[in-house]
Amino acid sequence: MKIRRFTGTDMRDAMRQVREALGANAVILETARSATGVEISAAVDESSVEAATTYTPRGYREPDEGPAVRIDQGGTGNGGWYQPPRAPNAATASELDEMREEMRSIRSLLEAQLGRLLWDENSRQSPAMATLLRHYTQLGLDPDVARQLATRATTDHPVGGWTAGLRTLVEQLPVAACDVVADGGVFAVIGPTGVGKTTSIAKLAARAALQFGPEAVGLVTTDTFRVAAREQLETFGQIMGVSVASATDTQGLTEALARLENRRLVLVDTAGMSQRDPRLPEQLARLAAPETGVATLLALPATTASGALQEIVDVFRTARPAGCILTKTDEATSLGGALSVLIRSGLPLAYVANGQRVPEDLHLMRNRQSWLAKMAVELMRRDSREVNADTLARNFSEVANHACA
Repeated sequence: MKIRRFTGTDMRDAMRQVREALGANAVILETARSATGVEISAAVDESSVEAATTYTPRGYREPDEGPAVRIDQGGTGNGGWYQPPRAPNAATASELDEMREEMRSIRSLLEAQLGRLLWDENSRQSPAMATLLRHYTQLGLDPDVARQLATRATTDHPVGGWTAGLRTLVEQLPVAACDVVADGGVFAVIGPTGVGKTTSIAKLAARAALQFGPEAVGLVTTDTFRVAAREQLETFGQIMGVSVASATDTQGLTEALARLENRRLVLVDTAGMSQRDPRLPEQLARLAAPETGVATLLALPATTASGALQEIVDVFRTARPAGCILTKTDEATSLGGALSVLIRSGLPLAYVANGQRVPEDLHLMRNRQSWLAKMAVELMRRDSREVNADTLARNFSEVANHACA
């Protein structure tokens, strides 16, 4: 390994010297500014330098590997021996890869340390912002949403502290204006497998049956994939005294809804499919068909990570959901991920489910955003993990983010 230092009037001049002296395979180890311009430390494998500086006659095609050959220049007899260069051996290539990896590690470490310094400086300049970012991170919010809310809170409520931060969270949380039970209509509950769609439908149907009578409610199942899906909904229907119909395609769904058109509220249970299931677009297109007249509610489990929740919302948006039902909040260790997705996507929250009891454990969210924020804070206080300055610097420092990318 050959290491040299070059000094140039500027970066371009120094790089030109590196290329001329060491060739295109040189590795830059360090750059620095000096009184005369720019200094660059570069390294290259010595075998590569020798290969690059060895004379190659015009018209000669280098073999991959071979013996030395006699070269006669211009027929004068003043020739010399030419040795075709050999490819770097495995050890040399491994050493170069190891050096590059060490350089990347050093760069990441330096950038992370610089990010920590920037975070400490920003914390001193704006302690209110830093405090809000810390609390929002403890709440489980994603960094982009935490920064958005903290900026809004410090602008609208500059001396409000954490109380103002919670108020901003409540204000920015989108909430659906509709009340499915009170307003009535035809609603299908959609979402991935196992998110609590059927249980949520049972809660809505039971609440409507108690308020308006079982004859005002109708249930339809389109789930032909899950074993005993129809039987489960029929069991709920028998308990509540509500009729249950079945549909396997768009025409069947239209006919079933026509038979239930005199019902105040009709709820459609759909098959649970992964957001990556190739059959999902067909089902969503069936529900969104104009002739059905079905509105949709998207069921989202609070126990799922925000990245997966965001993917679910992006895929199921094709069904134009009027709102969402946040399920399994009683099983979640944090609500920050779900709240982040709702705020980022602007999907209005209609109901929150926090248990298996029918119909008690379903709560209308209209004018109850503060209750949900309080639930999120309670979960935050149960979490014993501390958010340290390194985590905050990694989340909110652009330099550290670049290092971790």
